[in-house]
Amino acid sequence: MAGVGGVRSRGQQGEGQITVRVGAIAMGVITALGIWHAWSYRFLCDDAFISFRYARNLSHGAGLVFNPGLGRVEGFTNFLWVLLLAVFDRFGVVPERAALVLSFVASVGLFGLVAWWARRGAGGRSWVWLTPALLLASTRSVAVWSTSGLETRAFELLVVAGVLRVCYECEAFASGGEPRRAVGGWLFAIAELMRPDALVVGLPVLLAAAWYLRRLRGVKGWVRATFVPLVIIVGLHILFRWSYFGDWLPNTYYAKVAGRARWSWGARYLAAWAIEYGVAFWLPLIAVALMHARRAGRTHIPLLFAAALGPWVGYIVAIGGDHFEYRILGLMFPLSYLWVGDGLAALREMPKGRWLVPFSFAAILVSLWVIPRRSHLDFPSEYMSGFPGLAVGNAASRDDYLAPERDPLLRLPVIRAIARIHQRLTRELTSHFVAIRQEEHARFLRHAETQGHRLRALVDAGLLPRDTRVAIDCIGAIPYRSGLLVLDRHGLTDKVVAHQKPAVLDLMAHEKVAGLDDARRFGVELWAVDPVDLVVEVTSERLLFAMTHTAEGSEAAFAAAVSDSEYLLAVLPPGVESVAARTPMLRWNAVLDSSFAVGYLARAVPAFENKLTHDPADLKATNALAFLYLVQGRHREALDLYSRLSSARPTDELVWAKIAELARSLQRPDEERAALLRLFELARIRRDDASAARVWTRYQQLQGRGGPRP
Repeated sequence: MAGVGGVRSRGQQGEGQITVRVGAIAMGVITALGIWHAWSYRFLCDDAFISFRYARNLSHGAGLVFNPGLGRVEGFTNFLWVLLLAVFDRFGVVPERAALVLSFVASVGLFGLVAWWARRGAGGRSWVWLTPALLLASTRSVAVWSTSGLETRAFELLVVAGVLRVCYECEAFASGGEPRRAVGGWLFAIAELMRPDALVVGLPVLLAAAWYLRRLRGVKGWVRATFVPLVIIVGLHILFRWSYFGDWLPNTYYAKVAGRARWSWGARYLAAWAIEYGVAFWLPLIAVALMHARRAGRTHIPLLFAAALGPWVGYIVAIGGDHFEYRILGLMFPLSYLWVGDGLAALREMPKGRWLVPFSFAAILVSLWVIPRRSHLDFPSEYMSGFPGLAVGNAASRDDYLAPERDPLLRLPVIRAIARIHQRLTRELTSHFVAIRQEEHARFLRHAETQGHRLRALVDAGLLPRDTRVAIDCIGAIPYRSGLLVLDRHGLTDKVVAHQKPAVLDLMAHEKVAGLDDARRFGVELWAVDPVDLVVEVTSERLLFAMTHTAEGSEAAFAAAVSDSEYLLAVLPPGVESVAARTPMLRWNAVLDSSFAVGYLARAVPAFENKLTHDPADLKATNALAFLYLVQGRHREALDLYSRLSSARPTDELVWAKIAELARSLQRPDEERAALLRLFELARIRRDDASAARVWTRYQQLQGRGGPRP
């Protein structure tokens, strides 16, 4: 440390140099840990490909559009990110690769920025200044959003840099001088170009700083130098949006928010995040840091941090959280961890507080690891939409997910109760498509990429025209890889759908839903029956369902074989004749026609049999094949499969009804009686007296006698 006169002794200088050198090495190790952690979760999400498509169209001269030649719609909220990706694409670096590199660079920049600020405050006197960066490197959410292809980390870097820069500028005034340049306003302006909601943080921070400095000499010049560039840049951005896209706000706002508040979702989102990352262990240290800042006369830092995080939390709760797992709460980590680091440093200086430092830090590290790690280990290997809240196909995986009994620490009495609350919150949120986990996004993208490449292959083979217009629900990788013109059925890239009122579905970012009138307005030729896939396997549940149900009101679904095991499955809004004329190499058939069923059964039955040969425990394939056997009149094989299903699904009344029906047709009265008794029990459990009476009547007829029901 410097002496009273500010001069170090030779020994002290050597000690300082060693501390700097060793600290730099330690920081390098921490950064490497953070990069490794991020690399272990590396992924791209489907939504990122929306920005990639805009960037590619811009770099190829089509303009800032999603569908070239079909109008301008701002279906993104990351203007600067799209521009950066377009520049890289122009020089031969594809957007999906450039996005990962830029995100990693921004992550390293964030680690370095946090470490620099922490060391600056601690003066390098102890190892405590390394703790904020170490906490960042250890946090799953930080690692997850170090990739994804979205602008998340670049946005966080700009906003955190803006907050810390304004803190520095306030310190310069408070110490009797003035900052050489007012940079904070510029940083927030650039952050607004990255994401418009940067103003939710930037404006409160700048206003709080202006209030704090209001009586100091020269502050009026700082206010002008800070707010003028912010107003000019943001104003120009808004004017550009209005002149280019015809709206004052991004189209995504109308599709996703449009003034609707989702307080209950947002409160659950915040609570689940707080439990998962052990925020309760942060709060005592933050309180210590606040008291220390007040005693040290550095109240501007907690004031500005609170001005940043308070409105941000309120904003998150108001909009209902986010579709992505805690992505929008990422800003909380760096600033909160700096507070935690200050608290640890202050605790270390207390007479009886030094021994609490390692225990407090260890408690935070453990809390950052337990539930996040469990969430990764418990996640199923196969893709299930809306897991665990909407995943009805695999009850065992849903029930096991984040169950406290599966973890030695989470099963402890008090912790178990808290973990149960977190598990319930996770189910409730994901049932509304809120806080969908990284693992699900990664698995979905693999599926979407396969679909996009398959459609591109059909275009290249001449089976589909290059200007085919299609309608699907997920408009990331599929349009990007296929190059087709796409109507987003949830309105992100379509103004008419985005502006419709009211919302149709109670799902985050999926509330608005297009109809066939929208399809005809857009000129859609292929309206996907499946939410995502136009090309479906012969074993697709969606295809099997379409064969027995009308797809869209009175509109029938059509299918055209594109290989021995694949079909194009869609409603054809312009009519089958019009689509057939545009696709002469395809033969379209209504899936409800018996003529289609003959060819389908010839392909589907062997395909399902092959699936069960490789995976006898596949209950979905078992159920589908049993139904197909029933359609073919192969009742013995169907009964065998339904009997197998009854063991795995003992409460499935439809399965028991099929067993009773088949046993009757095969004249197996004992099996029919057993199935009827089971149906009777299940109806009684549901308190459905009418169904129970019907089943009991049939049972008595089979017995050949009457009598009271048990």
